[in-house]
Amino acid sequence: MAEEQSVTGEDTLERRATTGSAEHNAPVIEEGTETTPPAGVRPSRYRRVSTEMSDYLVCADVPHVHLQIERGLVVEELGRKKYPRQTVFLDGVFSGAPFLDNEARQYSLDHHAGCVRPFTLATCEQAAVMLLQGLPLETGEWKLHINDPDLDAVLAAWLLLNHVELRHDPALFRAVMPFVRVEGVIDAHGLDRSLLAGLPAGDYERQKARIDILMGEERRIKAEHRWQEIDLLDYTHDLLGRLDEQLYPARYLSDLQEISEIAQVPLAGERLAVLCRSQQGIYAVETHLKKRYEKNLAVIVLEQSPKTVTLRQTDPFLPKNLEAVYEQLNKRDPATQANPDHKWGGSAEIGGSPREGGTDLPPEDILRVVQAAYTGGWLRRMMRKITSIGG
Repeated sequence: MAEEQSVTGEDTLERRATTGSAEHNAPVIEEGTETTPPAGVRPSRYRRVSTEMSDYLVCADVPHVHLQIERGLVVEELGRKKYPRQTVFLDGVFSGAPFLDNEARQYSLDHHAGCVRPFTLATCEQAAVMLLQGLPLETGEWKLHINDPDLDAVLAAWLLLNHVELRHDPALFRAVMPFVRVEGVIDAHGLDRSLLAGLPAGDYERQKARIDILMGEERRIKAEHRWQEIDLLDYTHDLLGRLDEQLYPARYLSDLQEISEIAQVPLAGERLAVLCRSQQGIYAVETHLKKRYEKNLAVIVLEQSPKTVTLRQTDPFLPKNLEAVYEQLNKRDPATQANPDHKWGGSAEIGGSPREGGTDLPPEDILRVVQAAYTGGWLRRMMRKITSIGG
């Protein structure tokens, strides 16, 4: 078993279970198909998820923020009512003036229609302002929409997708801002307004050189008249990865790439169980996740190989402990059914999958079992109650 060793309640958990209020709807376990980059392609923190409804991109560290790219998408004022809470329209997706609707948790970051463009910040700079003002991207599921992935729009999405690192590391955010400012000035005012960036000439040119590197692929595709033919999601996936390489220090980025967050589910209150994939040890992963989730982190499910999973309860004050999880996993795991001597187990706070042979459960199923074991099925009962009231 992993570390010491590595639950179930009910067969199916609700995909959108609440933890007490609509604003704390927890990110759900993805039911779609993830696309794995082919051999030889640079490793990426971003992945493409395909569902029956749509394809979108997520960052491995924040799988609850979905980036959707739809060529030519335009949303009118009446049409936005069809979109869910916690939606951000970027760089021209919304047809009117930029807006902040905190009641509906819908926002349009834009500098095209309905504004005075000469003194309106570009979309990427608006995204930076929203982060500094505390846009609550850490709560619930968010949708970001782009209709044309130019650098301004994708940089805005990059900032929102990387909100945790930027907010928790002011030095990193400060180092990124000159790049954001130069791109914003160029996108809003053109190449002859470099004075507005407020940077020494040498610093401005260094940032512009980075922008030119990132713009190279877009310029080449447009010169070949193929922009209307390419897969915009694949292009954006690649551009996000290249932004990582330009904006994160190499060691910092390497550390981020070593831990991939797959999903998270709510437990009691605002506590979370988080599913990760990494070859690092459980305590290194715990240190990383505590920086991200602080006191909200309660349980870690760490997939270290397809058959090796470590469980770690980081909150000692939960009403139950991992013993309840082991019991349910041993009832569910085909590997333990085939050989009763091979069991999930460990202590009340750390354990894992059977030492010999490992587990035959997919990690997403393990996470569902963890949720059911700690909540005792109250999520399902609450959803049934809500359904009965509404029906």
